[in-house]
Amino acid sequence: MSQPNRETARDGLAALLNAQLVTTDAIVEVTYNYRKGDLQGQSPVVVVTSGGSARERLDFAGTRGNVAYLTVYVFVAYAATGWTEAQAEDRIDLIERTIADVVDANSGETAYWVAMDYDGRSSRDDVEDGGTEYIREMIPIAAQLAYG
Repeated sequence: MSQPNRETARDGLAALLNAQLVTTDAIVEVTYNYRKGDLQGQSPVVVVTSGGSARERLDFAGTRGNVAYLTVYVFVAYAATGWTEAQAEDRIDLIERTIADVVDANSGETAYWVAMDYDGRSSRDDVEDGGTEYIREMIPIAAQLAYG
């Protein structure tokens, strides 16, 4: 039997977020399913990355505790053409709430995982990328993977 693939969970979560944040509501400019080295001034942006794994051995009941840890990064430029600091703050709050809606709607079994939930509280800081200053929020997610 093969081990569950963390990439499947990462790609699945990115696809679900893209469907809601970009395609449906146009809340963000783009969603990436990998770490983006240079945002090139894009804003708002959501990035889903792998954040570690916990792989447990088969127990006597025949179950495994394979967990893929993912991190959802949200980047919102503080100020850009036609965009104010107040609008940036409002947008990051809207994005966080929409991500929460996606997590809640997909917390049960899907094609990507058996269960998914938050893995603690999110955190925020300020970062600069390519000369653009961003609000960055990091949201930790844990996805329980099915065994092969």
